[in-house]
Amino acid sequence: MKTTLLGLLACVAVAQACATEAEAGPSRLWREGHGEPVVSGTFDPGKSLAPLIKALRPAVVSVRVSGGTPELRVDGFEFHAPPFFPFPDHPRAPNQRNKMMGTGSGFIVSKDGLVVTNHHVAAGRENIEVKLSDGRTFKAKLVGSDPQTDIALLRLEHANDLPTVVLGVSKRLEVGDWVIAIGSPMGLEQTVTVGIVSATGRGSLNLYRDGYADFIQTDAALGPGNSGGPLFNMNGEVVGINTAIDGMGRGLGFAIPVDQAKRVIPQLSDKGKVERGWLGITGRDEESNPGEAPRPGALVAEVHTGTPAQRSGLRAGDRIMKVEGEAIDDFSHLHARIGDLAPNTQVTLEVERGGKSQTIKTKLAERPSPDDLERLSGASHGRKPGKLFDGNQRRLGVSVSPVPGGVRIEAVEPGSIANELDLHVGDVIEEINERKVVSADELRKALEQNDRKVHAKFRRGNTTHVATLQRD
Repeated sequence: MKTTLLGLLACVAVAQACATEAEAGPSRLWREGHGEPVVSGTFDPGKSLAPLIKALRPAVVSVRVSGGTPELRVDGFEFHAPPFFPFPDHPRAPNQRNKMMGTGSGFIVSKDGLVVTNHHVAAGRENIEVKLSDGRTFKAKLVGSDPQTDIALLRLEHANDLPTVVLGVSKRLEVGDWVIAIGSPMGLEQTVTVGIVSATGRGSLNLYRDGYADFIQTDAALGPGNSGGPLFNMNGEVVGINTAIDGMGRGLGFAIPVDQAKRVIPQLSDKGKVERGWLGITGRDEESNPGEAPRPGALVAEVHTGTPAQRSGLRAGDRIMKVEGEAIDDFSHLHARIGDLAPNTQVTLEVERGGKSQTIKTKLAERPSPDDLERLSGASHGRKPGKLFDGNQRRLGVSVSPVPGGVRIEAVEPGSIANELDLHVGDVIEEINERKVVSADELRKALEQNDRKVHAKFRRGNTTHVATLQRD
C-alpha cells in the first residue's frame, strides 16, 4: 500500500485506574507493567471484555484544541480525511469561525496530570482542554513534543490523584495478538474498538520528515479523533499510541510502539524536546537478486564532512553490521538505533569493508534539524535550482562496454554526475530512469527522459543498488 493513502488521524488513548499498583517506570513518570492483567478476580475475555474496559476507561481522555496553527509536518501524504473533525458537542461561537478547532485522544501516565497524545494533535495550539471519562475537564499546557515520532506530552493544570495507565512492552507483540483501542473518533468520546495486530515493524511509512516511528499495524477500527489515544493489549497495558489511518477506508490503522514512547517521554518532560545521536552518513537502497535474501547491515553511501563518521574513518561502501553489539538489518534500522542514543554517546560499530570485519569507535554528535539535514544533503550533492545537464548534452560521465544485462563502467570522470551518484569502475548499469540500458546509445536515450533527475539501478558484485540525483 502506498503511504499517500494514509491520513493522520486523531486517535485513541489511555489507560487505567482500577489496576493494582505497578512499579514506576524507569523515568518515574509512569507505571510499568509486568504482563499481569490490570483487573483482579476472575476475568474471561472470551465471554466479555466489559470488566477490562471498565478498568481502562478512567485514564483515557479526550483532547480538545483550538486556535493557533497545527504543526502537521508530514511528507509523502495526501489527506483523504481532515486530521481533525470539529467536535459535534462543542459548537463554535460566531467569533471563533476562523479558528481551527479539533479533537484527539490521549492517556494519563502520572497522577499529577501528565498526558500523552500526538504532536499533530497539540503542537502549535493556543488552547488545549482535556476531558476525563467522569466528565471533569482540565486546561492543559504543552510540555513538549517530538515531530519525528509524533508524540506530545501535556500537563493538566490543578490536577492530582488521577487514574493512570500501565505501560507494557511493545516488542513482545506478535501478529495475531488481540488489541483494544479507546478514544474519541469523530468526537464520540470513550469509543472502544477491538482488533488484532496485523503487522509490526512497519517503519516510518514516510509520514514525517526524518521520521523515527516504527509503526504497529492493526485492524482495530480507528477514525479521526482517535489520534494520540492508546492501543492496549489484553492485559490492559498500553502497547501503542494510535496515530494514522488508511485514508481510503481500508480498515488499517497504525500506532507508535510504546517502547519508542518510553524513550521520548522523559526527554519531553525534562527538556521539552528530543535530542538524538548522529553519525553523519547517508545510506544506499539495495535490492537483492532474485531468489536471494537481502544482505544484513546498513550500506554507507556517503560520509559527510566534519561529522563523527568522517572522524572515525567510516567510508562510502562500508557496511555497518552492528551497533554496540546489536545486529543491524538495514539502513532504516541503523537510523533508528543511532537516534535512540543521546548526543556525545561513545559507540562501537562493527563494519564490513572489502570482505573483512573491523571495529570502529566514535562519539555521536547531535542530529541536526530536518531543514539543516536537507541543506547538508543538498550541499554535499551540489544540488541547486536548475537542470542537471547543460544545453542538449546528456552525459553521465562514464565510459561503458556492453555486458549481459547492462553496460559495465570502464571509467568515471571526476566531478561528473556518475561521480555524484557514487558509481564505480566495474559497476554494471542495468537501468537509467527506469529504462533498461544495454548499450552506450541506450544509456544516452535513457538520460533524455528527465532534465532534473537521474535514477540509476546498477549491480556491484552480487548486490543490486539504486541511486538518485535530483535538482530542485
